[in-house]
Amino acid sequence: MANELIVDVAGTAVSVRAPETLLRELGEVLADLEPGADPSRCLVVEEGPDGDFRLLDAGTVVVAGVAASVAAATVVWRLNEIAADTRRHLVIHAGCVASAGAVLLPGRSGAGKSTLVSSCVTAGMSYLSDEFAVVDLDDGSIVPYAKPIALDGERLVTASRLRAGSAGARSAPGGIVFPCFTPGAPTTLTVLERSWTLVALAAHATNLSAVGDRALPWLAGIAASCPAWQVTYGASIDVVPTVREAAGRRVAPVRPAEVIGPVTPTTTTVVMGDDLAVFDGPTGRIHVLNAGAAFVWTCVPDAADASGLTEVALARAPAGSLDRRSVDATVDHLAGAGLLPDRMSVSRE
Repeated sequence: MANELIVDVAGTAVSVRAPETLLRELGEVLADLEPGADPSRCLVVEEGPDGDFRLLDAGTVVVAGVAASVAAATVVWRLNEIAADTRRHLVIHAGCVASAGAVLLPGRSGAGKSTLVSSCVTAGMSYLSDEFAVVDLDDGSIVPYAKPIALDGERLVTASRLRAGSAGARSAPGGIVFPCFTPGAPTTLTVLERSWTLVALAAHATNLSAVGDRALPWLAGIAASCPAWQVTYGASIDVVPTVREAAGRRVAPVRPAEVIGPVTPTTTTVVMGDDLAVFDGPTGRIHVLNAGAAFVWTCVPDAADASGLTEVALARAPAGSLDRRSVDATVDHLAGAGLLPDRMSVSRE
């Protein structure tokens, strides 16, 4: 219909309706997003008599009194809210660029992701997003969410304006760089081990509580297969070579981690080498268990209570590999983390 754009937002087709002048502006700033079809969500921007705008989502006013100068940015903000809450994919708060493979740049708002992403795009890498790395829960690939890049406050710039043809395609993840911008700091790299990487990625996920049971195998697979670094830097241009090297790695499709169990009805458990990673549905948190704790965790289904869990673990362990005190401490830790089912009490009287 007239005065309407339809764009794909992390798997959700969204119709955007607005007055003609604003719609032309939105057509420019949303030019790199994939077009959508058969929209299931509708945003409407209405102009008031005083020249301000209000934004409606599914007929409900989300925000009113929006100045014309920030009306387009307000629509982009709402599209980000829709993307962050999708159930179709796992969404990680991260910039994302690519060449041979995709590089995730996880970070909080204001961490400098947009500036770093724009430097990478200008240097020749493809643009997937400056806001969200969108992980397909069917194959672990990174799906583009090529929203306009937010630079200098609220200035919106499409990646294709920074460099023609820079909008990227779906890519397999090839590396992870956690950027840490510190004015005046020299560039330093710290290699991260995979368990830390998994927990850090989970901490930046926006919809883990909703999709965690499906997402955990892919998150663990990404953490296991992709090299990861924390990079401290004082200027974004200094990090571009690190990102370029990571993006240029020859990559293979990510394989999901092996799921075991179920151990309890509310958790999902996957294998990470000798460790296990456990997603706790009620809290939306991921816990990484070392080899000893992992062994005790696998004994939970066959124990009636905490004391019984200790006995089962000691009986199953190779002779001399576990002692009662360490097993009791592990049981206490699992209980304190809220992972043990209600039938288990830490009382051993």
